Amino acid sequence: MFPPILIGKHPTDDDFLASYGQTFVMLAAAPGTGKGVGMVIPNALTYPDSMVINDPKFENWHLTAGFRASCGQAVYRFSPEMLETHRWNPLSRLNRDPLFRLGEIKAMASVLFVPDNPKNASFFGASADIFTALVLYLMETPSLPFTLPQIYEIAAQGMALGEWAKKELDARSNGNTPLSSECLREMNRLVSSSQSKTGWPITQDILNKRLSLYGEKTVAWAVSGDDIKFDDLRRKKMTVYFCVTEGALLKFGALMNLFYSQAIAANSKILPEYGGNNPDGTLIYQYQVLFLMDEFAVMGVIEKMKTALALTRGAGLRYLIIFQGKAQLRADELYGVQGANSIMDAVHIEVVYAPGNIDAATEYSKRLGNTTVKVANFSENYGEKKTRSKSYSDQARPLMLPQEVNELPYDKALIFVQATDKTPALKILARKIVWYQEAVFQARVNLPLPAVPVGDVNAIAALVVPMNINKPMANVTLAPPHDLGMNEEQQRRRMSTEDKSINDPDYVEITENDLP
Repeated sequence: MFPPILIGKHPTDDDFLASYGQTFVMLAAAPGTGKGVGMVIPNALTYPDSMVINDPKFENWHLTAGFRASCGQAVYRFSPEMLETHRWNPLSRLNRDPLFRLGEIKAMASVLFVPDNPKNASFFGASADIFTALVLYLMETPSLPFTLPQIYEIAAQGMALGEWAKKELDARSNGNTPLSSECLREMNRLVSSSQSKTGWPITQDILNKRLSLYGEKTVAWAVSGDDIKFDDLRRKKMTVYFCVTEGALLKFGALMNLFYSQAIAANSKILPEYGGNNPDGTLIYQYQVLFLMDEFAVMGVIEKMKTALALTRGAGLRYLIIFQGKAQLRADELYGVQGANSIMDAVHIEVVYAPGNIDAATEYSKRLGNTTVKVANFSENYGEKKTRSKSYSDQARPLMLPQEVNELPYDKALIFVQATDKTPALKILARKIVWYQEAVFQARVNLPLPAVPVGDVNAIAALVVPMNINKPMANVTLAPPHDLGMNEEQQRRRMSTEDKSINDPDYVEITENDLP
């Protein structure tokens, strides 16, 4: 039997509703409707196998990490805003085999440089190419740290990056550590791009904006070590929390994207039945991983998710994705209508809290369908003998009107369950779980937290090797009108001085040598 995902409470009985199959769950929940107390916390306190939990406010960590650790799980907290964090180096996951490395680097680049607008796709693609070249360069330069902070250190040379690349190519070609033909090709593309007077400033600006996060000291520390190994999620029971403060959610959205993309990729290549066996005969990949993705939309477009739900079920991956509403995912800047629908159509169970949006409520009302109600009809005869009759007719009525869906009570939830070969489709008006009203959950929260390593402040400066950025001032030319105005002002002052020296016999010019 597969481990359960809790989805609600029985409408009348005091039982929890759960899905035990290889199923996925999504929750559409407007802010303040209780997604944490009703879905996130209950599952973090009951799911027995491995979990990867997005924790926007550290709340899940504080309430549930102690219990999961007490169950014997290895518990990690990735919290890049602070030095108290387990570390994860995304570049360590890359395959260094020349047969595969370029493809994996490009896959990572596609995650980091998702266009913010289709019109800018070419510039983001160019930035991704520069990133690819720099990762290949570091891969073949053992003297430099193989980390994202080091990539940013190189990229931060800005307009001088092309000149630096040209010098490096010359030095390595004439030295004892030549670069591979593959790396030379990609680095030459960098040099070529830097010679574009119109495109390069935009490409370089995108590159730096997307990488600047890794210049922050706490983030640099968090992504420069290898405490967290996603490969182990199906091998042993472990829980990984991605924790940020609420105000930093958008800031770390792209890093969350990379985090989940890499975790999914690391566990979807080999099916459990083909992954071998332990000495006791059990499967090496024996545990189901639940990806609990709260604030799913904040992560931006996760390319892996476009196919993950359809293709990774057999790999032992489960998904619980939470967002504010379907319109949020269907926005053009995210997945668009078609992309969002393809993701949501692959989800087996949909849980809905009061949407707070009449368009969304109308969609759910139509999905619930109609019911039949008996309507009384009265008729009167005003002839010689006045008579009155009453009859009933069956009429269709929406099971729930849009306004009824929109005004769903706080303690209620709609649950849509897809049909299987053994069970019909279900539509349930259920009760929400409220963890602090359940004795079983009250006993599990706020247990002593597992230890989190504290970073070494003195070691932060050594995380990157500084690049020599040569920007001679003699080559700097101010663009008009700044230089024109400065020249005119200097000329005016010179003329003023000359006039005074000619017309005023008492005028004495004091030079720098005359000052005490």
